[in-house]
Amino acid sequence: MLLDDIWRKLDLEEEIGIPLPSPENGSKVVFTTRSKYVCGRMGPHDMEVGKLDPENAWELFRQKVRGTTIDSDPEIFELAEKICGKCQGLPLALNVIGETMACKTSVREWQCAIDDLDSSADDYPEVKDEILKILKLSYDDLKDKTVQQCFQYCALFPSHISKDMLVEFWISEGIIDGRGNRERAINQGHRIIGDLISACLLMPVDTPFLEEVTMHDVVRKMALWVASNFGKEEENFIVKIGAGLHQMPTVRDWNVVRKMSLVYNDIQDISISPECPNLTTLFLPKNNLENISGIFFLSMPKLVILDLSSNQKLTKLPEEVSNLVSLRYFDLSRTSLENLPVGFGKLIQLRYLDLTSVRTLKSISVISSLVNIEMLLLQYTNLVSLELIEDIKLLKNLKGLGVTLCFNDVVVLKRLLSIPSLASCIQHIDLERILAKDAPLQFENAMASLRTIMIDRGNISDVMEHTRYGHRSTCFQNLSTVRIINVRGIQDLSWLLFAPNLTFLLVTGPSRELQEIISREKVSGILNEESSIVPFRKLHTIYLKWLLGLKSICWERLELPSLKRMEIRKCPKLKKLPFSKERAYNFDLHTDNEERFEWEDEATQD
Repeated sequence: MLLDDIWRKLDLEEEIGIPLPSPENGSKVVFTTRSKYVCGRMGPHDMEVGKLDPENAWELFRQKVRGTTIDSDPEIFELAEKICGKCQGLPLALNVIGETMACKTSVREWQCAIDDLDSSADDYPEVKDEILKILKLSYDDLKDKTVQQCFQYCALFPSHISKDMLVEFWISEGIIDGRGNRERAINQGHRIIGDLISACLLMPVDTPFLEEVTMHDVVRKMALWVASNFGKEEENFIVKIGAGLHQMPTVRDWNVVRKMSLVYNDIQDISISPECPNLTTLFLPKNNLENISGIFFLSMPKLVILDLSSNQKLTKLPEEVSNLVSLRYFDLSRTSLENLPVGFGKLIQLRYLDLTSVRTLKSISVISSLVNIEMLLLQYTNLVSLELIEDIKLLKNLKGLGVTLCFNDVVVLKRLLSIPSLASCIQHIDLERILAKDAPLQFENAMASLRTIMIDRGNISDVMEHTRYGHRSTCFQNLSTVRIINVRGIQDLSWLLFAPNLTFLLVTGPSRELQEIISREKVSGILNEESSIVPFRKLHTIYLKWLLGLKSICWERLELPSLKRMEIRKCPKLKKLPFSKERAYNFDLHTDNEERFEWEDEATQD
């Protein structure tokens, strides 16, 4: 029996009247659903049907267009390939759009179709009735209005977005209530992402650094269609991503605009003065901004999210930015700002400020006025000093901090880590050219909060005292990413055993001193049969390069259950890998010469 497109668990015997499949009766039931939740409740044997690969997608599209139209003109052939590409392998879209184009015989008709698909695809009755309305069933099945709002918001992003950032936007927008327990709000956000993935409205992306999701272009069209009240209010969400804009888009009625995303354009100057009483989110990253007139910010009373990141020619902000009294999230990363406006301190609702990679800023002493700041990111800047630490110490609501310390500024590092209220907020720390040869770095007060550590150049003896290895309190419980680049002095990385959620590890030289990743001498006493420590159980990516003294990753076999990619280059003394050759078939292993390695013999270990 085949059951197509089911939306809830079905009791086969009671509701349909058929016996449960069993080896005795030999019957089989096959069902299709768009919900992974339904799959889970109906039984264990599920198979995900993915999108078509480019070759099969093109074949299906050609079948639906029929005739010789595509082959009759090289220009039409090229346009057809573009339209097929916009369907991104989704059979539903390939079927409907292919059939729609079957009667189009001129180049201009095909070009017009591309323009329409880029702007208002729902102008095509076939697209609206046979694609958007069908996909909307998955949206309707979400039922929870908060989840539906979160889904609509996903349509503002060009491609991949990290799960953490997506949750930050939802909290800043107020879709998720973040006024109480912030961790609870973050957990709710990740649960919602799981719901959207389960409903096949978002897709997880496998990347080395971050946990990311993406949205299929056709699903994005449906999200924008829903957000525009099914095409009746098109300017609710204005999304023009990579549209080649050289200036702000023409808008008929700024009063109705609630969200605007203009990512990946070439806007250089903004000098308009729009009345935007309902605008809450404005994305302008990755343009070519050089100047923003103060009049632009005069009437945006509800703006809570402003992203101006990756505009490297932007050197100043107008004083009128202080008019954004509702602003909660401000991303200025990877710009060239030289100063913050005098009135910046008036943004007292600001919760999230990102100044990552703004090396041109000379001072942010105004930071002490931003009394509600919860997340402050200062990585790859030259700002962190003893004076700034005293200002940051005044931020009583601070919950997350990212810093870079460089040029042997151990005094500043020690001061930062000596203040428990600040150290417990550090989520991201980058140490450049730090000198700590006489004693290990001590992250004692920051262990629980750290998520990423980068140590770039410098000379250090270790990251923590190995005498602490037996203490139950010793744990980097949230640490997920570690990068160690051209660091001298360190001989092993045994402390990584106490990062149970580590997912990404990069260690690169040139280095002659690093001899082991896990030192038998240091940890064999705690890695025994009674130990609950499973080394690197969540690690999915390892890069080991130019480690000229490295002899061992681990003296005994590692299970590495989550490993997806391992790359080992220029490690001439490393002769043995801590897993069997059969195990290596389950992940991507890249080496200079795989034949030179010995493999851990699993048979002798059992």
